[in-house]
Amino acid sequence: MKSSISESEAAVRARAAISRKRHKSPLEDALEAGDGRRMVQLVQWARRQYETYHADLAMWRENRRRYAQEAQDVFAHRTGGEPMDGTGEPRLIFQVQNDSLNFVAGLTEFAAAQAEQDIFGGSPWFAAMPVGKEDPALADVIQKHLQWTFRDGRLSERYCEGITQAACLGEAFTKTWYEVETDRHEQELTVLHVNGEPVMVGEEYVTTDRQAAKVKTKGRRSWKPLYVEKEAVIRHGVETTVLHFNDVAFREDAPELDLRFTNFYNLIELSVTEARVKFHLGREDAVRLALAAGTSGNNVCLAERPATVDNAHGRDGTRVEDYGEEEEERLMNTRVRLVEGFVRVDPFGDGEARRLYVVFPPQSEDWLVYADYLGNISPKGELPIKCHVWEKVPNKLYGRGFFAKYAAVQGKVDDLWNQVSYRNRMHSNPVGGFHPERLERDDDEADLALQPGDMLRLKGEWKLGDVLEFMRMPDLDNRSMELMQTGIQMAQLRSGINAASQGDLAGVPESNTATGIRQIMSRAAVLLKKPVRQLRRSFGRDFSYAVKLFYANYDRDEAFVWGEGENAELMKLTAEKVADLDIDVRMLLTQEQNQTKLEGAKVAVDLFGQWVQMPEVEKVNARPLFLQAIKALEFDQADEIICRPLPTLEDAAELLPKEEQARLKKLLKGEKKPDEAGQEEGEEALPDEEGLPPELAAMLGGGGGGDAMPMPGAMPLGMRAELPGAEASVAAPAPALPPGGMPAAGAEVNMNPEGGAAAV
Repeated sequence: MKSSISESEAAVRARAAISRKRHKSPLEDALEAGDGRRMVQLVQWARRQYETYHADLAMWRENRRRYAQEAQDVFAHRTGGEPMDGTGEPRLIFQVQNDSLNFVAGLTEFAAAQAEQDIFGGSPWFAAMPVGKEDPALADVIQKHLQWTFRDGRLSERYCEGITQAACLGEAFTKTWYEVETDRHEQELTVLHVNGEPVMVGEEYVTTDRQAAKVKTKGRRSWKPLYVEKEAVIRHGVETTVLHFNDVAFREDAPELDLRFTNFYNLIELSVTEARVKFHLGREDAVRLALAAGTSGNNVCLAERPATVDNAHGRDGTRVEDYGEEEEERLMNTRVRLVEGFVRVDPFGDGEARRLYVVFPPQSEDWLVYADYLGNISPKGELPIKCHVWEKVPNKLYGRGFFAKYAAVQGKVDDLWNQVSYRNRMHSNPVGGFHPERLERDDDEADLALQPGDMLRLKGEWKLGDVLEFMRMPDLDNRSMELMQTGIQMAQLRSGINAASQGDLAGVPESNTATGIRQIMSRAAVLLKKPVRQLRRSFGRDFSYAVKLFYANYDRDEAFVWGEGENAELMKLTAEKVADLDIDVRMLLTQEQNQTKLEGAKVAVDLFGQWVQMPEVEKVNARPLFLQAIKALEFDQADEIICRPLPTLEDAAELLPKEEQARLKKLLKGEKKPDEAGQEEGEEALPDEEGLPPELAAMLGGGGGGDAMPMPGAMPLGMRAELPGAEASVAAPAPALPPGGMPAAGAEVNMNPEGGAAAV
């Protein structure tokens, strides 16, 4: 009976709180139609789910707390003797000495810096293209408008912060929302007064002589100061922040961060005045909210931030921001912590699940502070929370960073380092003892304190070695250092950020040689590309949502100047052009592409140099190889770069031996044989046709060095000699011609081998 009464009272209070709102959301209006029980039921269900998610992630939060501390060189959690991975024997050395090389932090910083450089190192680092509209001019304006809007770099800074957190902890959650922040203040203006009253033209006060000349009101004029209330817009656009791991709650075994698989809850902190404006609360409900969710009281949901080197333990004074003397005034200026939930649930019991956005106190009252459909807050009801994973853990929503991946190596390396350091201190200041009966002292019961230069008085014939004895520690430093260096080098080799030294691992090049440096660059480029490209895709989806949210709330016409100097141009974008426009956004990886293009261009230049130096005759067979190599470097004009070769006969002569080249050159110059024309002094004699190579003899046919090249179809001498009757034909005399030299027209010539030719 008592529970039903309390539920009834909670329902009445919840319904009354919504009824007092001046502006209600569509969901609040629908929930108010009932008796308030559905509002209480929704809050109770959301709080139970939030507490369940939060409890299941206890170990996950503890690990992130440790990783966040180690990233700032804080290893206080190891002094209790607990192992890094939660299993195995505790390492007692950390109770005696707890120093760390923290080489994992170096790997993390390098990997995060490389990812930031690849994704955001170039400009522009994104490309935006409207979907469904073939308007190149609009696409160009949108691209330049987005670059101009995010020119301050605040968005890319948040993304870089997310990359660093993902590399350290394994994942980073980002939240994107649209915010309009205004500020009211009074400004002093010198205004024209007529008969003691300020003069206005329209909605503006008259503040200049030019405006005063147009005023036709008669009376006594004077210029007096006037305090005018002004409202300035501080921020108007998309905001992105990286969420703290202590503030989030979700189902850890969800395949991805989507409302189809898990609801998401997040703790937010804001002032009561901000909550009053944001959630449309009255003064009575604002005071009630301060009492229910104030951070200055004993709030069990106040998340503990991990201790760092910059904050003092046990201090929480920065959260106390109460201002005012009266209780109500102090409550209005305090800060509160609320739970915002992005859920998919059936709030009306009609069998249809809806995407909702709800805000409620983390404990105490069953009060629905604010509720609305997610589609009214986010475009198409998309979840505004994105998860960016460095290395995804199988069957888990979250990922694994460097501190989780190399936790065991970090613990073993620090264990060996502390052992070596502790033994060195013991060697430099060893434990010793003395025999007081063998020394002459004033007080035999006092301790013996030795200082540099002290002289001890020995009794009898005792020696100093007989009086003082020191404990000898085992010398294991060399072996411990080798093990420690091997662990560090294997971690570097596994991450690809460095290479092991040749002195410790045989067959592996040193990291300070040319071969070792090439191995470092190639291996790091391969291993780091996987998480970098994964972050590129996740941040691309995040930025795509930010662009959609920005233009979904874009309700003004804006003109901006693009370019600098003579290239500056005035551009304009209206809200009508981007209304209900879907925009495709891609991360360009400009820096990585520029580096790849530069390396490809260097290789292409080397190939082109080899192509130019190659003889023209050899280019005919080698051209397909060069074309394939240039195309593999992603050059589109490979046919223009590697032109078709044009070999000449002089180029073909280069393929012959040197002695044959000289003969061919003389033939091409048209020189005569030495027996027909004189041979110049010092010049090699040209041999007969029989002495030429078969190829040249076939080309020359029956002509000598001074004869012209044979006509097409002419038979070479060698072939004529092999024909039947070739000797008779060659030895036969010339045909006999009739007197006059030529046969008469129409006469028939009879070829007779024995008697020659006769005209008939």
